Amino acid sequence: MIIDAAGSPREMGRAHGEQARELIATGLERWRDELAKTDKDADQLWKGLSRESGFRDASARWAPALLEEIEGIAEGANADPDAIFAGNCLDEAWWWGEKGPGCSAVAVADRGGSPVIGQNMDLDTWMDTTQVALRLQPDDGPQQVLMSRAGVVGLCGANSEGIGLVVNALDQLPVAVDGLPVALVLRLLTAQTSLDDVEPLLRAIRHASGQAYTMASADTVTGFEAGGDFVAPYLNEKERPAARWHTNHPLVDDAPPEHVGDPHDWATGSSMPRLSTVDEAMIDLATADDLVTLLSDTDAGICMYPGRWRDDGFTFGSLVIEIDEPPAVRMTAGPPDRNPWVDVAFV
Repeated sequence: MIIDAAGSPREMGRAHGEQARELIATGLERWRDELAKTDKDADQLWKGLSRESGFRDASARWAPALLEEIEGIAEGANADPDAIFAGNCLDEAWWWGEKGPGCSAVAVADRGGSPVIGQNMDLDTWMDTTQVALRLQPDDGPQQVLMSRAGVVGLCGANSEGIGLVVNALDQLPVAVDGLPVALVLRLLTAQTSLDDVEPLLRAIRHASGQAYTMASADTVTGFEAGGDFVAPYLNEKERPAARWHTNHPLVDDAPPEHVGDPHDWATGSSMPRLSTVDEAMIDLATADDLVTLLSDTDAGICMYPGRWRDDGFTFGSLVIEIDEPPAVRMTAGPPDRNPWVDVAFV
């Protein structure tokens, strides 16, 4: 489903909620059922993330327009506001008591032609069929095309000024109960019109969860790892500053100590082998079609299906962006080896 929304933050949220009402209801019911399998109470979790944590206060401090958009989604969907806010705490719900996601991301701007950036977003299988593309036209700032889950303000994407963003969960980095949730951080980033503004923005906020943010513009690529009050640029190879790639473990040498978590979770266990595969592919990767081929690799587990790394996880969706003004964005709903790529054009 492509969701078109324009206007003020609340107007965009309401349009999102109205158009995705059935998908949002389906997603919340499935989440409730999934939690019940491990004797967890959905209402308790949702209220905890929304009211007992500091995430809402952090959102009001650093991203008040996005908090208003989330409230608009709940209004448009006729849904529980706590549940909708909790759904926008995707990474935060993991260390608050859920399983963490994984991803593989690539950005290349040093092979001639248009820079390309893209990723696989690996999530829980119960989220299948809730995939949406958001096509946003805010009153202030550039248009944005984002891959997302119904009811969530975004997962990754691009803006009309020629900026692309992909992300990777880094659950080894510090967390902050009074930090800004990842979904809101990434939306702040996709509103930027220059990569020069990315590092100051990341350093101006506290990060609720560990995450790698990789961005590309027409002439360069940049990448940062962030968690809690830690922010540091990452670089794969000194000889290739205009190419970055990441999976789900920190690449920065002086990353702070890990927060308490499961060192044997599926994302951490699969991260090194997935990164090795991407390392090898980066030697020749140059075009969007090259990136599509890499993201569709099931043998190495870059493309994930139930039983590959974990039984209840899969590649929720894939995104490939050719950077231009505006960028050319294509996505899949589900694993890219078995689902069609769809062009999502800017309006």
